[in-house]
Amino acid sequence: MSLTPAERRELRDIDRRAKELRAKKDAEKKAKAAAERKARAKALVRTPGQRQPRERDPGYLAFLRRLPCIASVVGVPGCGGATQAAHLRFSDAAKGRRNPGLASKPSDRHATPLCRDHHLGDQHAGEERAFWNRLGVDPGDLSAALYAAYLAGEDGTAVLRRFSTVKQGAEHA
Repeated sequence: MSLTPAERRELRDIDRRAKELRAKKDAEKKAKAAAERKARAKALVRTPGQRQPRERDPGYLAFLRRLPCIASVVGVPGCGGATQAAHLRFSDAAKGRRNPGLASKPSDRHATPLCRDHHLGDQHAGEERAFWNRLGVDPGDLSAALYAAYLAGEDGTAVLRRFSTVKQGAEHA
């Protein structure tokens, strides 16, 4: 079956319009994808003072759970229950730690080992800063030292003993 010259022209015009429509649709798809990439990139940009996402480290939390309660190491009685990873809630501007707000936990690097009784009964039941003052331990320094030991593959118990001697030395001074 043979086409007339007019039919061939019409077929070429239809083919040309189809190519134009496909190109237009591809350009729209590319523009939409670029806009989505730009929106995702913009969402990742943090301005100073904006809340940062919580840093999670399940390995570090497991490391803390294998350690003894810091309260028992410094000689405070009343330990009970398994050791838990206790996240520090109060802000400390000198250490660059901010309270993340209600119903939010701070980053895992700001956690210390406490038994269930000291964690729930003392640290979170009252004024957290007063609890740490009673222990004679700076929780920011402790959590930083434990996290460094964890990253270096060192023994966390040795870090706890160092903090125990700091308190005992302070009492005898």
